[in-house]
Amino acid sequence: MQQPPWQDPTSSQQQGASRPPAWPGVSPSADPAGLPPDPDGFFTPAYPQRNPGPAAPPSNAPPPYAGGVRGMPEPPPPDPSLEPPDDRMIYRAPPRRRSALTYLYLALAALIIVLVATAASQFFGKKEQGTAVVTISEQGSTFSGQALIVRNESVFQQENVSDVRYTAEEGSAVSRGDPICTVFSTGFSARELERLQSYRTQIKDYHKVLLAASTTQDNQLARLDTAVMQRAAETQSLVRGAKGNLLNQELLLKESISARHAYLKQKYIEDTKLTRLYDNENSQLQRIESWTKQFAATDNGIVSFYTDGFEGALNSATYQEYSPQAVRSMLEGKVPEIAQRPKNAMDIYRLVRQYDWGALMLADDLGWNPVVGEQYRMLIESFDSTTVSVTVESVTRSGGEMLVRLKADSAIEPILYVRAARVQLSKSVITYAVPASAVINQGGEIGVVVQYQEGPYLVPVTIVSQDATQAHVVPVNPGHLYEGLVVRIF
Repeated sequence: MQQPPWQDPTSSQQQGASRPPAWPGVSPSADPAGLPPDPDGFFTPAYPQRNPGPAAPPSNAPPPYAGGVRGMPEPPPPDPSLEPPDDRMIYRAPPRRRSALTYLYLALAALIIVLVATAASQFFGKKEQGTAVVTISEQGSTFSGQALIVRNESVFQQENVSDVRYTAEEGSAVSRGDPICTVFSTGFSARELERLQSYRTQIKDYHKVLLAASTTQDNQLARLDTAVMQRAAETQSLVRGAKGNLLNQELLLKESISARHAYLKQKYIEDTKLTRLYDNENSQLQRIESWTKQFAATDNGIVSFYTDGFEGALNSATYQEYSPQAVRSMLEGKVPEIAQRPKNAMDIYRLVRQYDWGALMLADDLGWNPVVGEQYRMLIESFDSTTVSVTVESVTRSGGEMLVRLKADSAIEPILYVRAARVQLSKSVITYAVPASAVINQGGEIGVVVQYQEGPYLVPVTIVSQDATQAHVVPVNPGHLYEGLVVRIF
């Protein structure tokens, strides 16, 4: 059935017309009011005219902008009642706008999916990764505290001392039997030394008289005089800055003078006046010796004339006996009663043995677990900071204190005058890094399971440090664990 022209929007284009078709029976030159002219002088009744709608745009024209013009009101939509029915048009409801809550639900759902996927990948990844490779690492640790220096030394005391004449030099090395000093008792008077010097001056003056009265030349005496003058000139050169050992030169000069003195004593042995003067000198020496005491080295070591009162308490024979509380008391300056010297006694000197000393350290970190036999580098904080190697000998915990006894194997000179000081112990250990989950406890034995070619074996280890993810260990048996081995993860 052919549709009427007003129902077919393409009929005008098919006929090539440029305007909408006319109503049937109406002239194209219709009245602007919409009423057709009546050639008979009267109007013919007709159906009400419907709005034909907008003209169809040309085929090459862009689609009309549906948004309107900003600032101008949009035209009212056409009235559907005035539109002709069109069986080809299908009604579609406009899409509904999604609310903000809908988008929020969608975002939460996407986030949950991502988290589940990530957790699943990690879970199955761990299931797949059942082994790890051992790597080498270096661990360092430092521990500090207060320490008392302990030396292998002996202190020599004397009561009722009025004066000390030192023979050895401070800090010099001595051998057994070497003279150290001469101690004078309180009954000794300085007039006794003045009288001795008077007798020696008389002997010297009488020697000059005898030599002047001699008419024969004495070649032996001339050689001795030349030797004395030569040693004196050498000593004077050293004093002025020449290279050499002044102490040795002093000994050579004394030997030359003693040799000349002995020769003169033997040459005029029959002279009664000279003999009487020698007898007076000897008598005065014996009188002085009744008030003096000679000290000589009883062992090889280093001699020092400076003491602090702790020598009798802190030495190699007694330092193992002290508790942490006793060490704390000595750090505060209190000398144990058993080591206090008598009232009238005086420390004369101390003899210190080389390469035999240690320290009593009160650690600051009570969580530290030192192992007997461990070696550390100890820094002694003093005016001249010194670093030495020490070994842990023993450990005592008591009364909230931890006492670590340390043994050193270095020279004694750097700490010859140090008693109390702060120290720092440092240690650098070569360890092997493995995942923390690779360390297991099997029957009370800590170890890691190494995957050898022959199969898995448990290698006992000692844990140096450990956190939530990684452990640093060393093998109990050296050589059983090394870099590159594969360990199992549990």
